[in-house]
Amino acid sequence: MLEEQLKKIRSAQRISAATVIAALTTDFFVLHGDRLQADDPAVTVGYGHFHQQTVLFVGVNRGANLQQRLDYHFGALSPAGYRKVSRGLTQAEKFGWPVVTLINMPGAAADVAAELNGQSQALATTISQMGHLTVPNVALFLGEGESGGALALANCNRIIMLANSLYSVASPEAVQAILKDKQQALANYLPMTADQLKQLGLVDQIIAEDEQLLPHIEQVLQQQLTELGHLSAKQLQQQRTEKYLAILDRFTDQ
Repeated sequence: MLEEQLKKIRSAQRISAATVIAALTTDFFVLHGDRLQADDPAVTVGYGHFHQQTVLFVGVNRGANLQQRLDYHFGALSPAGYRKVSRGLTQAEKFGWPVVTLINMPGAAADVAAELNGQSQALATTISQMGHLTVPNVALFLGEGESGGALALANCNRIIMLANSLYSVASPEAVQAILKDKQQALANYLPMTADQLKQLGLVDQIIAEDEQLLPHIEQVLQQQLTELGHLSAKQLQQQRTEKYLAILDRFTDQ
């Protein structure tokens, strides 16, 4: 079951963040660079009009062919990428824009260069900044999202997942390697599919993958942002805190 989902998730035909942004927004303006080191192509950060309001979109770029995937480091963000995200979040906070993150990534870059350039600090800063936002934020998993790289982009009021998507502390292959001689299904050890995470309370909504996928995404994002738009800054921060504390209690009881 999980193997079949992985084939769909990692397909070159998988819907991309760029496709979603192009279909859902008008007058989209892209931010470039982290104003410190570089402009990471693995992530698009920009704002545009979505249903008569300005929204900041953060979209992970995974690539559809080999050259694109190499250019985008297979969607693994560098410290410069997270700093670019942080730059966008600062603007969203200043101008009162909701934030939508579009996630499909194997995690953050874990090479020597990333570590030397402050990857752990960049991740920690993004996680904290997302959690303290006084504007609504919504995460949409388009494919897989793993490790602290995805966590930094998913510390949100609402988490939405496509039916065939994963959210996990590590890739299924990495988890299987850790388990070594245990042959049972990975799901018995670590919930990572959309259905499992919804039962746990982490995921708020699952979007069916059919011919109307983009209209479904548009409808769900509009609905979630409208609902969150009625909450005050303090309520938004409190809702995030309570959401994750409740999940931790539920998970540790299992």
